[in-house]
Amino acid sequence: MEMSNQHKEVAELLRELKLKHFSEQFESDIMAMPEASREMMTAQLKLWAIKERAERKSQMIASKIKSAKFRQAQTVDNFDFKHNKVVEKIEKPYLALCNDISRDNLPSAVFSGNAGLGKTHLARALGYAACQKGLSVLFLTAAEMVNRLAHAQKVFNLEQELNKYRRPQVLIIDELGYVSLDTQSSNLFFQVISSRHDQKLGTITTTNLSFGKFNQIFANDAIAHAIVDRLVNEAEVFYMEGESYRPHQRTQNLKRKKENA
Repeated sequence: MEMSNQHKEVAELLRELKLKHFSEQFESDIMAMPEASREMMTAQLKLWAIKERAERKSQMIASKIKSAKFRQAQTVDNFDFKHNKVVEKIEKPYLALCNDISRDNLPSAVFSGNAGLGKTHLARALGYAACQKGLSVLFLTAAEMVNRLAHAQKVFNLEQELNKYRRPQVLIIDELGYVSLDTQSSNLFFQVISSRHDQKLGTITTTNLSFGKFNQIFANDAIAHAIVDRLVNEAEVFYMEGESYRPHQRTQNLKRKKENA
């Protein structure tokens, strides 16, 4: 007697949960049971396996979000692209990038523009979406990263610290351009970006400066050019201009509070 489709589905669920021996024993024993017991057992086991799969996925996503160190969870759902005509133009390519995230399609992007336009929000939202797909993500500012690397170099722990930024499938570097980097820090930053570029990992940055002004961030034109070249290669570049998003956001928050009062 052949196994029914439901029996095969349960066996596949058990294998997906990496319960190899459980699955093998189920396939071996289930057909020896009386039909009524067999159907009842299979139906109940299917419910339990689906529940286990859902709980494991939920815990995995929660762990990814915690490890990402977002500080503040921000999703694309609570960003209003319509507040600004220039920002509205990036909605379609941004959503396409966000929706296409997968292990085989890691997101890389540069958000460039003045303060208050939602660059960090949109960068975090990409990271949050990546966590939902089970990808490893890390969020930090450019200043934090180079300060930690410089300290690690002083205490002879540089390679271990570099690996923290080389390994995540998606690295989000916020506020690039707010602090000028000396030669040592520029070289350390380059090592991270170059390594991630070579590994084809996802790198997302936000900056308040145009690429032509990156020599104001890094120690010299050569390293600035090398970093820009690697950051923008295969990355989606979003230029954001216009009025700050924050007054609009405050207005929307007040509106929601009044509606919920």
